[in-house]
Amino acid sequence: MSIRKLPILGLLALAAACGGGDETEQAATTTENTAASGTPTVTTTPSATPAAPAAGAPVTPDAGGQVHEVRMVTTQGGASGEFQPKTLTVKKGDVIKWVMADGQAVHNVSFTMAQGNPGGFTPPADSPMYTQAGQSFELKVDMAPGTYNYVCVPHSMMGMTGSITVQ
Repeated sequence: MSIRKLPILGLLALAAACGGGDETEQAATTTENTAASGTPTVTTTPSATPAAPAAGAPVTPDAGGQVHEVRMVTTQGGASGEFQPKTLTVKKGDVIKWVMADGQAVHNVSFTMAQGNPGGFTPPADSPMYTQAGQSFELKVDMAPGTYNYVCVPHSMMGMTGSITVQ
């Protein structure tokens, strides 16, 4: 295996380790084979459990609700990032759409890895890891009034955090 392939394999391992949802959503059989070229190929057999809506699938706000956009922006040459805006005030029934602003780094949205969320809060599943400009993750707000924190898992230690306040 060449050294150039190691970062790609590391990203794949990070993406697999940081996926969201519960075990029934994650259940699948994965096999790895090495083709004649020496390049690993991965085949995934989906589980019998119904799949969650596809990432990037549009979500409709409730009547009178709004769609709020938050950009995931890469900073420091890919070493970090930020959510723009960092804080957002929404209402139950609104939709938040996180959009990958560029393809310079890997970003995601995770309420499960964030600190300081209200007790009893059941966080939504983490978004996939995004790598390309324009990829998006939408969430319909169904939380009780309060402030909820989220992070980009790969950049949380570098301060890529955000919060929403539900009125």
